[in-house]
Amino acid sequence: MGENMMKDDNLKVVLPNHLRGRSLDTKVIPMLCHLKTTLNHLVELKGDASLLKQWEKRSYRAYCLGEIQDLIVESYPEEWPEIVKEHILSKDVNDLGASCIDIYLVAYVTETFGVGKDVFIDYVKSAGISTKDNTASAIWKVGKADGIYLGLLNGDGSIRDINFFRQWTKTEFVL
Repeated sequence: MGENMMKDDNLKVVLPNHLRGRSLDTKVIPMLCHLKTTLNHLVELKGDASLLKQWEKRSYRAYCLGEIQDLIVESYPEEWPEIVKEHILSKDVNDLGASCIDIYLVAYVTETFGVGKDVFIDYVKSAGISTKDNTASAIWKVGKADGIYLGLLNGDGSIRDINFFRQWTKTEFVL
């Protein structure tokens, strides 16, 4: 991916309310399973994805990990976030599932409407994604946890790696 630029307070990327044409309102409700857990279990199973638990399989499919599982199994855990980020950027966003898109959704809401779980839950309800607090909370938890694990989001859901989001959205920086 090249140079990893973290967030500079003078630079900003305006995130659109879609991801390269993919709606943020549909197919964004995840199983409550984090990417790191899925990767660790996949390696323990020596890459046999058929032995993953049901909720791990959903995370596995959301990130299209079948395409990079050999690389994951053969690499060190500290390399996994970079491998997964490069993979995400190489994929058509319509091939990515809920858990992956939830990272973008958390960033979009945080950067557009404000920081915090309550702001996020209000957005999920007002956008018609779900009327349930538990569903909105699951999207928040998975998107935020996976985003933090990959070094893309800060603990409050704001963007940490602005360059990644610029590449993912194919947008330019604004001052």
